[in-house]
Amino acid sequence: AAFAARVLRTELSGPRIAVTATRSLGRAVQRNRARRRVREAFRVALADHRDIGGVDVVVSVRPASSASDFRVLVTEAATLLREAAQ
Repeated sequence: AAFAARVLRTELSGPRIAVTATRSLGRAVQRNRARRRVREAFRVALADHRDIGGVDVVVSVRPASSASDFRVLVTEAATLLREAAQ
């Protein structure tokens, strides 16, 4: 998996997503790039899952995200959002 996530239901009207990357991922440039890729993957996946309601998602980026294809990241994000909606 390219990231680990924790999901918490809230009473808000829409989802909130926070993306974190630890120093074990590399220097600041690598961490920021990984965070941007995962954040964008969730943005693309949310376009299809706007009806999930209020959830807070904290995503921890893993080293595999750097080498993963972007479509794989989007698929994993969509799967997570689909599970969060249930």
